[in-house]
Amino acid sequence: IAFELEADRMRNLSLIPAEFAKELEVVKEERRMRTDDDPQALTYERFTAFAYAASPYRNPVIGWAGDLNDLTVDDLRDWYRQWYAPNNATLVVVGDVDAEAVFDLARKHFGPLKAEQVASAKQRPEPDQLGEKRLTVKAPAKEPYLIMGYKTTILGQPDTEDWEPYALEMLSSVLDGGGSTRLQRELVRGSQVAAEAGASYSAFTRLPGLLMLDGTPAQGHDLADLERALGAQIQRLKDEPVGTAELTRIRTGLIANKVYELDSVYGQAMQIGTLEAVGLGWPLLDQYVQHLGAITPEQIQAVARKYLTSDNLTVALLDPQPMSGDAPTHAAKKGAVPHVR
Repeated sequence: IAFELEADRMRNLSLIPAEFAKELEVVKEERRMRTDDDPQALTYERFTAFAYAASPYRNPVIGWAGDLNDLTVDDLRDWYRQWYAPNNATLVVVGDVDAEAVFDLARKHFGPLKAEQVASAKQRPEPDQLGEKRLTVKAPAKEPYLIMGYKTTILGQPDTEDWEPYALEMLSSVLDGGGSTRLQRELVRGSQVAAEAGASYSAFTRLPGLLMLDGTPAQGHDLADLERALGAQIQRLKDEPVGTAELTRIRTGLIANKVYELDSVYGQAMQIGTLEAVGLGWPLLDQYVQHLGAITPEQIQAVARKYLTSDNLTVALLDPQPMSGDAPTHAAKKGAVPHVR
């Protein structure tokens, strides 16, 4: 039944103008709620648009407000016809199934569907950044917010050692891989310069992305304090290798999380589908833990020195403006982004 429904939906969708107009208003409202009225999400959207010069990652998935205002049902129909085709799809089935029976169902339901001429996507390499970039976003908010993003590499990129993306994943987990990792232990609970702080990186994307840090300063501190504290954590990774005991603990937790993700058929399907969709291939799933296990402290230090440089850095600051009916309650430290509490 699922195959029959999805095959029908792949090629035979009815795009009724009245229904399209109704749903478009829903999407516009979703954008207003999730981005325009969420100061951190708004800052992140402007940050990515500013950080990338050529990469399509600079465009929000939901579209800019102007994109939605200009969208027509004919635009949607053309897009659907071009891309929702069997030769542009990856079908993943996970569970206690008979593989041959699955292939038979696929041939029966998807085999007769009309293919489209889908050209290979042209790569748009991101140019070298050539220097730190800084952005200030002014928006109504109660708290300031900071994002720092370093341009990095991913699996399968030229001029990238095979181990580097795995080292970057380990580096990110050293900073933010649980309650006992450095940002939580030293910035949130230790110096208490941050009310919250995090780090993220993904090796499994179609195009190179960013290793990102973000956070909100704690009461009595400002964005400049938080940026210095995060920068000090990055410098520490460059100056000294991660200790053996710390790395063992981080590695164990990271590998355990990856293994636990495979406990659900949904998790398995998502990981297999992602690897296939970005061109890395599903067999990598069985090699991932092995690659993480081989990363050394010296390799983590090496990628920190190579990629986490000021020339690769983009910084976005949320400068809180008074909320409706509110006003700033105290003056910020001289030279810092003003707080609105």
